[in-house]
Amino acid sequence: MPTADVNGLSLFYRIDGDEGAPAVLLITGLSGDSRMWAGLIPKLAESFRVIAFDNRDSGRSDRADAPYAILDMARDAAGLLESLGVSRAHVVGHSMGSAIAQEIAISFPSIVDRLVLLGTYDAPDPRGAALFRGFASLRREMPRDEYLRLTLPWSFTYLEYEQPEFIDWLVQIVMDDPYYQEPDAYERQMEATIAFDSRGRLQDISSPTLLVFGEDDVLTPMRFAHEMLQRIEGSRLVTLQGTGHGFITTRGREIVDAVYGFLREGG
Repeated sequence: MPTADVNGLSLFYRIDGDEGAPAVLLITGLSGDSRMWAGLIPKLAESFRVIAFDNRDSGRSDRADAPYAILDMARDAAGLLESLGVSRAHVVGHSMGSAIAQEIAISFPSIVDRLVLLGTYDAPDPRGAALFRGFASLRREMPRDEYLRLTLPWSFTYLEYEQPEFIDWLVQIVMDDPYYQEPDAYERQMEATIAFDSRGRLQDISSPTLLVFGEDDVLTPMRFAHEMLQRIEGSRLVTLQGTGHGFITTRGREIVDAVYGFLREGG
């Protein structure tokens, strides 16, 4: 199992594609890990050296022993690239991972080539904070299957719920997950996520940037897309109709086509 020691933590990672190809770093969202990219990696690996890793407090990476911020997680990602001898990479993030990606582009601009922000946000949202703290309480108190049945509707639309076999499949995958995130780890990631604020710094992002949003996303709604499109110079937006925050799962083919095409523009 490949791991790298970064900032006092052991981080799990995987690499796909040719060593000499341009690097792409994939960063997952809250409670997720590198396995969420399984549907995108094969296509990206045709032209890129794809690096996917588990954030601190998730998957097969070490658990933290104290609170931290998105900046700390950005330092983890930058440190991982340095440990692998990668001086510059395209950076792709989803949800919390897109906050980390923003922070890398702002705080470590020299290592970011192109930037892809999937289901992203730029500032604290009191409604979102209340929602995620509620999720954290439920995660601690409820059986896993009940927790999933209660919280999945926030990530998927009514159209997706018209396919009950799809929802059952999702629940079963998480029920069988040997790396399901512990409540304490979830709460640390969640608090870092809801404290993140880049609104006053978005003008510092100089990398070509692609924003991808689900039209019916209620966790990172379209208002964030419109705000960020105005503040990140030269950014562009792809809107996926009829899907929500879980579009990595529901619209994988469209996501990989959009991301692959955008990154290929950079050579």
